[in-house]
Amino acid sequence: MACETLIILKYNETVIANLLGTPADIHELMIGHLACEGYINTDMEFIMKSIFEVELSSKSFLAKISSEQKITNSEDSNRIVTSSCGACNNDDLEQLISDLPIIEKDMRKVDFDSLNRLFRSMREYQKGFHATGGMHAAGITDSDNNLLYVMEDIGRHNAVDKVIGKALKENIDISKSQLLLSGRCGWDIVAKASRCGVPNIVSIGACSSLAAKAARYTGVRLISFLKPDNAVIIGHN
Repeated sequence: MACETLIILKYNETVIANLLGTPADIHELMIGHLACEGYINTDMEFIMKSIFEVELSSKSFLAKISSEQKITNSEDSNRIVTSSCGACNNDDLEQLISDLPIIEKDMRKVDFDSLNRLFRSMREYQKGFHATGGMHAAGITDSDNNLLYVMEDIGRHNAVDKVIGKALKENIDISKSQLLLSGRCGWDIVAKASRCGVPNIVSIGACSSLAAKAARYTGVRLISFLKPDNAVIIGHN
């Protein structure tokens, strides 16, 4: 059975998120969430100078980063972000998209053989899914389409935070990366990619209409329903 528990993310003395997720790779989750939600940029100076600690109680995990760098995002930190939450408690969908940054497009041609090979490799690292059948996975590549890291979580958005956090922690340039998703892609994943400057998202499953709209607006290339020789491509090919 896949583990799901409350994970509280705290920046200095401010709670920035209450997540329902899998309590593993919490440092990577914290770094990735800060970057993917626009609290920090993706430079390494912040990560190297910050102090990270985790406290465990009977009901939750408290992850805390201490840093002199200020954060400016003002999202509602008191709500609990569930493992399926995308735009919870937000009723202005147009504003969600128009607030996203526009990124530099990756104009390289889509290589279906390479993408399918990446997903075959990613499946080998999905130990949580193989054990429980209840875990999402996200992978990230380097600029040469080599699979670097795979992270799992019961929440797809948490898996994305974790794998981007891992790449940033290891000082990887993600400006030419591909973000690989084991399931579908919602608008929130496109938002995370655009905030971090990741130009490509590839999902085995479908993308939502709002994800497609966000991809067109931000310049993120969104490839969904990946098959051996075709896919649905939103953006440039």
